[in-house]
Amino acid sequence: MSRRAAALAGTIAAAAFAVAGCSADDEPSTKAPATYTSVPAPAMSSSAAPSNAPSSAPGNGGATGEQPNVKRGAETGEAGVDVLVNVSYQGGKVTPPAGVVDVKVGNKVKIKVTSDKSQNIDVEGLPDKSADVSAKEPEGIDWTVTKPGDTKVTLREAGALLVTVHAS
Repeated sequence: MSRRAAALAGTIAAAAFAVAGCSADDEPSTKAPATYTSVPAPAMSSSAAPSNAPSSAPGNGGATGEQPNVKRGAETGEAGVDVLVNVSYQGGKVTPPAGVVDVKVGNKVKIKVTSDKSQNIDVEGLPDKSADVSAKEPEGIDWTVTKPGDTKVTLREAGALLVTVHAS
């Protein structure tokens, strides 16, 4: 669920509770309602997690609900890299499945790709950002995010979406 949809769902739920609490008479009721309807809070997906908070530990989902293949800050192990995403393409499948990774404008993002065959990695909207990954060793492609919005990283030959980087 997108952040906007989650916020809208929360607003609608709050309004429904406010309206449900109003009645024609102003007398308080001590009688239990005939029915009870539970409205669950909007679920936060990993893409709605705050992007400036690091996960608590790699590989366990972290405190922010971060994907295990995403490392931030010092966890990347690479100087100057703010966000590192590890993705694999094997047997026609992306692992983990393509998802959305939240970053901030100004972050240096690196996508490290492993593939079972030679492919070209493309970064949407950045024609000078492409790299070749071979079946023999992983390849990384990095860039500094300069504007808000979504950037898709794909494998050209396979037409496979690896990850969408969402900058705010």
